[in-house]
Amino acid sequence: MSAPEHSAAGEICAQVQLQVDSPWFDGHFPDFPVLPGIAQVSMVVEMVATALALPLYLKSASRIKFKRLVAPDAVLTVHATAENAQQGQYSYRIREGGEEVSSGTIFLAHNDIEYNMQADKSPTTLRVAAIIINELKLEEVTPDSFDPDLDLVDEVGIDSMDLATIALVIRDEFGIRIDEDDYPKLTTLRIIANYIDEKKNEA
Repeated sequence: MSAPEHSAAGEICAQVQLQVDSPWFDGHFPDFPVLPGIAQVSMVVEMVATALALPLYLKSASRIKFKRLVAPDAVLTVHATAENAQQGQYSYRIREGGEEVSSGTIFLAHNDIEYNMQADKSPTTLRVAAIIINELKLEEVTPDSFDPDLDLVDEVGIDSMDLATIALVIRDEFGIRIDEDDYPKLTTLRIIANYIDEKKNEA
């Protein structure tokens, strides 16, 4: 893989020269070697991780489409664009010449647990964390150390009355309306913070 180029617009690009003796082709298939789909996605992850100089791994993927077979000796151009860098969301496409090989969306996460705990520190996240800590009288936890992906129901023990109280405080604090039908969806600090930001943007 060539050194990734990182543009100001958030796009990362690199070229990959496939080798005939690459282990990706072993057994896939003996008489008709083709590059497996997982190898293509791995290229994107490696490219983004190299460009950002971060130890990233694939957390999940969606809307992946494989459009043509890739044989040994192919030269591929890999593009990835940050859709939501804070959440590790990137759309990607791989081309061979002028033909698109595959495309989709991937979600990347950091291997460092401490980094993950500090990664989402937007003002909304910190304020919501402070509200929950205050309303639930949580001890030995601060807004900075509050795990944004901790399940508030299963792991914190929040009940429907607690959630209703927190929703009222959030409504007054941020000036948004929270529909009762949305209460069951608000299961983590990250989800709540994103919900608030979306409501504020709609307004």
